[in-house]
Amino acid sequence: MRLLQIIDEIKTLKTQPTHKSTMDICRLLDNNKRLFIEKIDSDNFNHLYTNFEKLSQASAKDYNTPGYIRDYEQAHSILSFYVDRII
Repeated sequence: MRLLQIIDEIKTLKTQPTHKSTMDICRLLDNNKRLFIEKIDSDNFNHLYTNFEKLSQASAKDYNTPGYIRDYEQAHSILSFYVDRII
């Protein structure tokens, strides 16, 4: 049940500003790694986490650039694919 609550929270974060959403998703993935690894292959999870970790460490001047937004949208789409498979 906890994993489904986390997935719901991830889905609602899409409406937040891009960098805040990135930071929150990265935190959720990091704090709940064990739960996700039970449902998603560890290599796929690590790839997802690494994408959000890189985005969360970006410079503040990059937050609103087209490249950052594109990378966020791509990472979020991949994450959505995996969480939809869990549900």
